[in-house]
This record gives sequence, structure tokens and C-alpha cells, in this order.
Amino acid sequence: PKKLTMPNLVGLSMRQAKAEVLSRGLAVGKLIYVQDMATNNVLKQIYENKEIEPGTMIESESRIDLVLGLNGTDFVTYVPDVLGLKQISAVEAVHDNSLNVNALRYDNTVKDYDDSLNAMVWRQVPEPSDSIHVKMGSDVTLYLTLDEHKIPVREVE
Repeated sequence: PKKLTMPNLVGLSMRQAKAEVLSRGLAVGKLIYVQDMATNNVLKQIYENKEIEPGTMIESESRIDLVLGLNGTDFVTYVPDVLGLKQISAVEAVHDNSLNVNALRYDNTVKDYDDSLNAMVWRQVPEPSDSIHVKMGSDVTLYLTLDEHKIPVREVE
């Protein structure tokens, strides 16, 4: 892997930090929430369970965990509906809702890395809901397949 310079994410919003991480060829790891007056403000950047200073050389594709502020009056979100989305889009939607992907579970149709990129979510735990709220930073498990018949058919309203 090629080496690149770790950017300074502290002080950015979660969305800004995520865009910066992805544009640098890194990956967003876990979202870690701590009490703070500003929800989704980046307080620390973590690599391999240690705070990483801006300017540090790091391998591309490294996962950067973000320590984010969480205001006591603004700490819930909803679980988005990612059924039928490919892995990358589903993970992005989960992160955009201030949640973590706890695990990606592939069925036996997914044989290799290319398959994993094309696999679609057929189940998620917890189930999607725009009426039931969960605490920011909660975990979501995604189940993926290449079998389109496993993906629930959405009812058109």
C-alpha cells in the first residue's frame, strides 16, 4: 500500500471529516460518541486504537475512527433502510445516520472480494425504522448476498 499524510480532522463536522478521509484514500472506521456540547463535531482522530497526529505518514485504505461530540439533548437517530443497496452505499448510509456497521455477513453466494463489492443487503439488524430512534453510535449488522431473490420487494406507495 502507498503511504499518505494523515489530515487534520479535529474541529470538522462528521460529514466534512468523512469526505476528507475518503478523498485521501482512507476509510472511516468506528464512530465513537462522547459527551460534548456539539453533536457530530470531530474531537479526536484514532488509528489502531491510538490518537494519530495530523501529518503522520499512514498507509492508504487505513481505517480512521472518529471521536465525535454528542450533545445530551440531541443524541438519537433512526436506522436507515439499506435493503437492496450494494455494500459501499449501505455502509455510507449507515455512517451518514451516525451509526456504526458492527458486522458485514455474507451468504454462500459471495465467494471473493469482487463479489463482496457487488453484494446487496438482504437483511439488517436492527430493522429500518423512521419512527423508532436509536442512540447515535449504535451498531447495525448488514447481511449481504448476490441472490436478488433474497432481497425483499418494496411496496410502492
